[in-house]
Amino acid sequence: MAELHNPHDTLFRALLSDPGRARDFLRDHLPNTIAGQLADAPPGIVEGSFVDEALVGSQSDLLMKVALASGTDAFVYVLAEHKSAPDPALPLQLASYMVRIWKRYAGTGTARLRALPPIIPVVVYHGAEPWTVPDSLRDMIATDDPDLAFLPGAGYILRNLRAMEIDALSRNAALRAGFITLRREALAFLAEIAGSLPEGTDLRRQVLEYVLRVYNVDMDALRATLRTGGHNELEALMGTIAETLLEQGEARGLARGEEMGKVEGRAEALAETLRRQLERRFGPLPRDIGARIATVDRIEACLDAVLDAPDLATVFAQDRPH
Repeated sequence: MAELHNPHDTLFRALLSDPGRARDFLRDHLPNTIAGQLADAPPGIVEGSFVDEALVGSQSDLLMKVALASGTDAFVYVLAEHKSAPDPALPLQLASYMVRIWKRYAGTGTARLRALPPIIPVVVYHGAEPWTVPDSLRDMIATDDPDLAFLPGAGYILRNLRAMEIDALSRNAALRAGFITLRREALAFLAEIAGSLPEGTDLRRQVLEYVLRVYNVDMDALRATLRTGGHNELEALMGTIAETLLEQGEARGLARGEEMGKVEGRAEALAETLRRQLERRFGPLPRDIGARIATVDRIEACLDAVLDAPDLATVFAQDRPH
């Protein structure tokens, strides 16, 4: 197996780097007013990434060149946001990425600068938290006067995979299986995914690798499920991938999957209880609340304090070392 990269980026690129799946993605997820202007030819995948180096662990991108029915070309820029909670800076980041695309397209000459192709920005999000990011850069500018709001990018098309019905994810079965996997629901739809990804294909291996790297997997239970469902090839493939992951230090969810799952499940339950109690006493909570209750010890300390503390600061003072 090749060197392991970011699992989200690996699966995202595997899903959309195939021209056929990329064309189906555009048909499924672009507004009709835009999709109707595309020619029948599949998009061309443009090599390279435009994501800031500091964000490569939480964002993936793919640039496609599409032919329009008018005879001209355009770009579709798909930016995948892999964070569990949305980043309010995304419209600003997206605008800078679009400028980078145009600058690379124009090169060092001037001829292309007078005829830059349209860029259609699509944001794909599969995090657990609701999407609360401004719809455009205009919404981030502190003025109501349109004459003062000069914009490098007007907006973007959001595809929130978590908020969509399963059947709406894609008419392409393989693409739908990949999106289900990104939503961390692969184990609940294992039969559909196994049936959608033919044996021996790269995408089948990449989806299973993503499950083993990202999910909290009980290996014995997963093997039993695959065996019961008659997915013997997947069971054997799982063993090969797991062995490689263990060798390369990616075994955090494999060797101790069951133990870690119990610990994380307890932490999530306690954190939810604490959130409800804090909101009941003090109203809406700050956005960074998750980072402040990241461990069981901290959560338990805050639970002990929440009943008598006069304010949030007092609650969180209880878990600091004295």
